[in-house]
Amino acid sequence: MDRRSFIKYGVFSAVSSYGLLSIPGISFGETVFDLSISGQNFIQKKQFVKATAVLEKAVTIDPENDWAFGLLGRAYNGLGKKREAVIAFNKAVKINPNDTFSRMMAEMLSQKPLPPPKKPKKPMTPLEKEALKEEKEILSKIKSAEGLDYKISRVVIDAGHGGFDSGAIGKNGLKEKDVNLDIALKLHKKLKASQIKSFLTRTGDYYVPLSARTVTANQYKADLFVSIHINANKNPKPHGTETYFCSEKASSKEAQKVAAYENSVLKFDTPYKKKTGYIDIEDILFKFEQKLNWKESDQLANKFQDRFQKELPFKSRGVHSANFYVLRRAQMPSILLEMGFISNSTNEAKLSSPVFRDKIANAIFKGLV
Repeated sequence: MDRRSFIKYGVFSAVSSYGLLSIPGISFGETVFDLSISGQNFIQKKQFVKATAVLEKAVTIDPENDWAFGLLGRAYNGLGKKREAVIAFNKAVKINPNDTFSRMMAEMLSQKPLPPPKKPKKPMTPLEKEALKEEKEILSKIKSAEGLDYKISRVVIDAGHGGFDSGAIGKNGLKEKDVNLDIALKLHKKLKASQIKSFLTRTGDYYVPLSARTVTANQYKADLFVSIHINANKNPKPHGTETYFCSEKASSKEAQKVAAYENSVLKFDTPYKKKTGYIDIEDILFKFEQKLNWKESDQLANKFQDRFQKELPFKSRGVHSANFYVLRRAQMPSILLEMGFISNSTNEAKLSSPVFRDKIANAIFKGLV
């Protein structure tokens, strides 16, 4: 099962509590995709009876949809219907042999652990060889001599701050939230004109909780999440751009301060509650996937900063990492961009110009494509 399939099958899908999927009784679409999303939503809310109803309908419409069968297995398991869950998981695996999660759940529920792939008695099929190859790649954290060949086709752009949260404010009154949104809208327009699909976490001057921004990226199944910000410092001298990626430990004290500032609005968020009292398979798998995403984000951030800086006359302050909440639960590589210092008079003057902001958006665009 490749790394993108983890997201496809909804193993780690977070479901928005902000009205993005308001489904009181399954009213929208009636397509297999919509029914599956609806079932996934009910599973996250532990409404397994409703989940089972919509997912049974989904697999009736499309009996070859492995994603729907995998979700149906989770719904049956939530109801305690182990036999039905095993049948559903096995059906998902039969359709998609690379669905290791469904295979693992079927074996766990059947209490028949999979034997280790050592010295098979008969020659391995091409499909089995490919599966073993992917497993080795995951266990080695997808290391290669040339790095990752990560193709970006769907991007979610996050304009930092908004509404009552103005972000940093320059000496001449320039607000970070306004600059972020303008750059995000310009970048969105440029990406839409290319072959890359683009989505926005906010399109106007309103506040979006940090957790909802990540949920948006996850729901759109993005290949990359880009959060746009403008830096600030008590000292007016620092200037230039920085690219950040998420890590448990900050790469420097300065990076830690930046993350602390960006995370300061968490008091307005509904905190993510970790499940307790039992082994959470999804959380374990999410953490494994998370490490892979952070590793890819590191590589992508360095490549991006090099390309981006060639297009912009701002000083490059390099690539750093810290525990940014807005990036933490993204199910794809994610970066946070600090597009200059609003506390620096020279940077503020340039950032106040719509023409220069378009130049920034163009530099980000070229850095991505």
